[in-house]
Amino acid sequence: MMEVAELFGSVGSASEEALAALALCRMGVSPETVSKSLSWKDFESFCSNILRAKGYAVRENIYLKKPRAQIDVLGVSSRISVAVDCKHWARSSGYSSLARVVEAQKARARRLHDTLDAIGPIASVILTLVDQGARFVDGGAIVPVFALGDFLDNIDAHEAHLEMV
Repeated sequence: MMEVAELFGSVGSASEEALAALALCRMGVSPETVSKSLSWKDFESFCSNILRAKGYAVRENIYLKKPRAQIDVLGVSSRISVAVDCKHWARSSGYSSLARVVEAQKARARRLHDTLDAIGPIASVILTLVDQGARFVDGGAIVPVFALGDFLDNIDAHEAHLEMV
């Protein structure tokens, strides 16, 4: 088993593009507008910066072995963690597509939870560019980027809809 401190020991700095995007948001430009101009990698960094701003310790691109899988972003707070799959989709997806994505993310979160020592419950989150309509699918949260900050601020209110691992 790996210690949580080991996982966060090698965190690199965020990209300049993601930091510029965060600055634009602080100036009043909507996160949805800003994130559309980012590459998928910078979109992940943008998500990480929002989590950091909300007080989470963050690790990007966690690779799991046997079978090989990846968690885009893990945010850890003193009470709850969020495993985020960043989807840089330009349009909405149907419920069945969202359900498949959520199931895969929950499986990755379960594997990560089983790998780490001393980590609390993990919620599975799918972060999207556009509003998908659904907020919760099969125990996972579908969060448009413009609502990520509010979702994190009110995560306690959403716990009944989340399947925690």
